[in-house]
Amino acid sequence: MVFGDSLVDSGNNNYVDTTLKADLPPYGIDSPTGRPTGRFSNGRNFADLISEVLKLPESPSPFLSPQLSGERLLYGANFASGGVGISNDTGIQLVSFLKPFPGSYVIIVE
Repeated sequence: MVFGDSLVDSGNNNYVDTTLKADLPPYGIDSPTGRPTGRFSNGRNFADLISEVLKLPESPSPFLSPQLSGERLLYGANFASGGVGISNDTGIQLVSFLKPFPGSYVIIVE
């Protein structure tokens, strides 16, 4: 499982109503397809590098991706989101990510 901000976001912001997106050039220019993937980098990010070191067949898919099912779930899920924060002003997006999990809650302490 991956939690964090834009350093490890693998594309969750593609599925969230936010102005912070990495699905336009120049992001992704060094990715295998040469197109933006939603990662806030020109290719791979830290989550990809850690997955490589752990010899996983792929980096955990974005939690909100429709492709995250079946065998892909065995390699984890990426909950990271670029621009997410932990204060009340910046953590609203994190709270909305957790809504699909009934019984879960978030406590934000200043």
